Amino acid sequence: MNNEVKTLSKRIAKNIKKLRKQNSYTQEYVADQLDLHVTTLQHYEGYQPFDIKISNLNKLAKFYNVTIDSLLK
Repeated sequence: MNNEVKTLSKRIAKNIKKLRKQNSYTQEYVADQLDLHVTTLQHYEGYQPFDIKISNLNKLAKFYNVTIDSLLK
């Protein structure tokens, strides 16, 4: 994996984890609301979102009422 992908993955992970904590949600709650397996969300928050499906990125953005672009910054 190249450095750009690693950097982007870390940003996504950091941002979705930050949003979850700001809202005082558990990983289980968010996963349930988005119809994801909790381990999937754990991977996304654990600097492994490089395999995130666009549909799941979209679900996360809608759930937190943010743009996909803001998850990538």
